[in-house]
Amino acid sequence: MTDVNDIKDRLDIVDVVSGYVTLRKAGRNFKAVCPFHTEKTPSFIVNPERQSWHCFGACATGGDAFNFVMRKEGLGFGETLRLLADKTGVTIKERRDEDRTDFLFQANQEAASFYQNVLASEEGRAGRKYLAERGVDAPTSEAFQIGISPRERDGLKSHLSGLGFNLDHAVDAGLLHRREDDSLRDFFWGRLMFPIHDRRGRIVGFGARTMDGSDPKYINTPGTRVFNKRDTLYGLHRAAAPIREADTAVIVEGYMDAMAAHQYGFQNVVASMGTALTERQVVQLRSIASNYVLALDPDTAGQEATLRSLESSWRVFERQRVGGRQRSVGPLYQGAQLKLKITALPPGRDPDQVIREDPKEWERLVSKAVPFMEFLIPAVASKYDLSDPQGKAQAAQALGPLVVSTGNAVEQEHYLGKLSQVLDVSVEALEASIGRPRAGRPTAIQVPRRAAPAPQTGVSPLLDDRRDLLEEYLLALLLQRADLKERAGALAPQHFRRAENREVFTQWHRCSTIEEVREVLDDSLHDHLDHLVGFELSPIEPWPAEDAFDECLRRLEQRYLKEYQEGLLVTEDVTLPPPRDLEEPIVSVNARIRELDSQRD
Repeated sequence: MTDVNDIKDRLDIVDVVSGYVTLRKAGRNFKAVCPFHTEKTPSFIVNPERQSWHCFGACATGGDAFNFVMRKEGLGFGETLRLLADKTGVTIKERRDEDRTDFLFQANQEAASFYQNVLASEEGRAGRKYLAERGVDAPTSEAFQIGISPRERDGLKSHLSGLGFNLDHAVDAGLLHRREDDSLRDFFWGRLMFPIHDRRGRIVGFGARTMDGSDPKYINTPGTRVFNKRDTLYGLHRAAAPIREADTAVIVEGYMDAMAAHQYGFQNVVASMGTALTERQVVQLRSIASNYVLALDPDTAGQEATLRSLESSWRVFERQRVGGRQRSVGPLYQGAQLKLKITALPPGRDPDQVIREDPKEWERLVSKAVPFMEFLIPAVASKYDLSDPQGKAQAAQALGPLVVSTGNAVEQEHYLGKLSQVLDVSVEALEASIGRPRAGRPTAIQVPRRAAPAPQTGVSPLLDDRRDLLEEYLLALLLQRADLKERAGALAPQHFRRAENREVFTQWHRCSTIEEVREVLDDSLHDHLDHLVGFELSPIEPWPAEDAFDECLRRLEQRYLKEYQEGLLVTEDVTLPPPRDLEEPIVSVNARIRELDSQRD
């Protein structure tokens, strides 16, 4: 269940649903017109605390983020798993592809060793000289496994072939290129080689740099099953622990910048490899730090392309502040929120130069980094003629949408004040020009923190909250005791909160044997099915299996009805009584809840 849990840990139900439908705040929940049927009065409720949704109208169903995407996109569980894995940056390890993936890592590791040996040889003299001139010492070169690719076009191919290596794997890894006549040649030649590692330290690809300044200066491994430049941060395998310790990740652009930082003791530094930060890159950092500093090349800090890249990076961080907030454990506790800052370096000096020339200056610059908006407002405003009313209006329209979608009302107030100072206009004039979210008006940034799920009846408080023991125990009973199937007539898919449990129940209901269930389930759920089939039943309850099943069913239905009841009571104003047309269903639900309570007695 690791993949499913990893994905859920990186999702927020409000963030997912708001990608398909406009949500409006309603008390602690969010409300919308149901995206699955036509209606005028909103009956679709999203509960961020439980990470669930429910339609109280014609659909009369609900679920979690997985269930929503499955229904909205018309996908099966496995397809949805892979779609959400792609969105969150979780790598799904396909069982049938495990060996093929391992061969890619093996090919990359062997290539890295070969390139290192070339660097240490007579042929690598120019490479060693280049590294020395750039100030890269031998321990740093060794730590990052720097090498050089030989100038002949078949050096690596001959080496791998001599080892009896399957050259098709080297092609799949992007190390060799297959030409139209089906012959093979090295993809990299005559370049300084920078192995790129995943967080586990496995080599997934290479960056390659010319040493004579010719173009293209850098090329990378083409996309493979284990390498995507947009998924990867250079140096993260060495920086993860220092980043966690400092609660700060410093992000530079290039390989040399990152290596210089590590060489001089600034080990919480990674490189984005020349790209704007992506969702997947930030997801990798979010779990280990809450503070981020982007170090900008001063020669490009104010350029249009850089500002667009910065805005893109900022939007990624804002989405992660929504979808990846740490859970709160009480009203007085708030986990650290993601904070993005910018440091612009002195003119004509990149991070590599600053660090090597004056490490203390680098330390000072990072410590004095300013919040993203503090940097962006004057940088963007300077592009317009602020002596002209039309120029002021254009600057306001450019920056206004970013300001009013930042953080919360306090942050918005602060940055509206900053913008008004820069433009020399009143805050009131700005608000009239660009608008401002009203209280309760939803934007992605206004989503509340993802709170820990409410405790479940009969579930140990020490249990991993990514599981639901009540659901698992009931499913284990059904899977292990075929004679209980007749007693499950009142059990419905919507009684299961967790998508993986709902999927197992749905397929169990359609099949007659566990083997059939396994055949129709997606591969990603086989481990979960094995867990349920091997679930130890005897110590859980002191009753016979029939009584235990009835009690689980009663608890599940009661839990479902109470949540259904809460959804029915969601109104625009919580001080008002529910509408008259809801009185009958509320009475009916209350009666059933009382009936279930009496059964317990």
